[in-house]
This record gives sequence, structure tokens and C-alpha cells, in this order.
Amino acid sequence: MKPNIDFKRLKAYIQANGSYSLVVKGDDVEVHFSPNFPEAIPHLPDNLPVEHIMYGKIQNGIVYFYRFETISSFGTTYNDLTDDDPIMEWLKYI
Repeated sequence: MKPNIDFKRLKAYIQANGSYSLVVKGDDVEVHFSPNFPEAIPHLPDNLPVEHIMYGKIQNGIVYFYRFETISSFGTTYNDLTDDDPIMEWLKYI
């Protein structure tokens, strides 16, 4: 099963955390995250901002994520997510 989370839980988390934003278009979901905390800066390419976008679909109140995209000074890269993909481990802590 693809990485997933209850939509209401995800929405509440994003509303409480200013580093994230949520875009919903019908059943399509995008979670945008830009690490903007001081300890992240040395790890960013060229010390420039990075944006991560997680793409998912809502089915029966659950968001199933299928792609993780990164936009940085290196360009745009993405991973199509697999079952229990470690890149989405953070969902378990919401």
C-alpha cells in the first residue's frame, strides 16, 4: 500500500505547521514543504531554498501518496513512491 494518512489528520497538521501548505483539486492533493529552519540551511544545494512537493489522491477520506518531487538549484527531480517508501516515513509521526 502506498504511503497514506487520514486526510483530516493531514489537514490539521498542515494548518498547525507553517512550513507546509496544502493544495486540493478535487481528489488530487499536493503537500508543499520548504525546509526553512536554520539547521537545514547548510544542507541545501548552494544554500538556496528547496521545495518538496508530495502528490497524492484522496480515496474514502485517506490520502495515498504516489510521487515525491524536489525543486532546487539543481533542477527538478522526483521519485515515484513505493509501498512504505522511507521518504514518507514522517507521516507515521503525525
